[in-house]
Amino acid sequence: MKFQAEMARPAGPAPSQFPVNQSFLLAVTHNFFTLPDAVRRILKHTTPEETAQRGRRLGAVVSPLALWMLGYHFLVGREALIDLQELEASAHADHTALVLDFWRKLALTHRGDGHLDNSEAGGTNTFLPPAIVQQLYRALLPTDAGIRRRVTEFLSALEEYLFLLNAEARLGIADSGPYPLNVERVLIVRDFFDLKGAHYPWHETVADLPYHTCSLAFTLDPAEFQSLALSDRSVLLTTPAEYPEAIREIALVSSDDSTPRMVPFTEMDRLTRAVKKAQPKLLRWFGRLSQREWIACGALPWILRPSALAAREVASLQEFAPEAVRLLPSYEDDETQAVRWATHRCLAPGSPSAFAPFAG
Repeated sequence: MKFQAEMARPAGPAPSQFPVNQSFLLAVTHNFFTLPDAVRRILKHTTPEETAQRGRRLGAVVSPLALWMLGYHFLVGREALIDLQELEASAHADHTALVLDFWRKLALTHRGDGHLDNSEAGGTNTFLPPAIVQQLYRALLPTDAGIRRRVTEFLSALEEYLFLLNAEARLGIADSGPYPLNVERVLIVRDFFDLKGAHYPWHETVADLPYHTCSLAFTLDPAEFQSLALSDRSVLLTTPAEYPEAIREIALVSSDDSTPRMVPFTEMDRLTRAVKKAQPKLLRWFGRLSQREWIACGALPWILRPSALAAREVASLQEFAPEAVRLLPSYEDDETQAVRWATHRCLAPGSPSAFAPFAG
């Protein structure tokens, strides 16, 4: 039920150019077919616990959002294949158990709080070690009205840019926290991942961006909000919804050299200008694509985020799983068919569960 509630909640801008539903279906079916072998390969070299520990830092590939995707999108792929009558509910039980066990151990270790996702933990995820939180605390600078306007513009510009960079999917941003600082302040940390799209075919169009990753830490007073929590997709949710005007302090961090480095808050302005300049270049690059190329490019971000958790490093996708590609003609020009996994199964009205139990 919590998955149903999360998927029904809007998360960022609405897609307007990419055939996102077709891209998502291609991605999750590809992931279902390929993740079991990827997990087996990584388990020959390391454990999920060791992988999770490497991700307990700013801007890491092992991010809260990627973790959530690994388990739930794999299960969505299974539901889609059942709906397409390509899979029996009892099939591949051992493969599914392998991936879900890997995901569970990875998520529990990364979070360190005994929960699998944010909703289980009361809308929180405080995975960053105390030493990093203290480093951010010491770097915080107070804001005034002028700085808050710049922060608002910065957050809006990077959300819009990363949405486009990731083929109109909200996969470049993840929030963590709230980290309690004192009775009047909590810290929220927003990671912006892979600003240069390093593993996408369109990466050269944004190669001149000044940073690969960055993080913005900011403080809020919980007393100013009726509610303050993180969704399972690592989105800060507040009531009232407009929180930038309530930001008290900020710290801007770059993790490009693996060690967090505090940078002047004026770099927000530089990044804002850079991403606004890059967006038209991206649009021109995407504008040359055919319908099937749009679908394929749109699937890449959904594939690379979770697959990176079952690999030693992020790698550019060489080809899609043949079993997934074979199904593409059945939905590439039919959005209704592309979303049947949601309307007829995972998010079907009255459905007691988002995922089919394994048949005996």
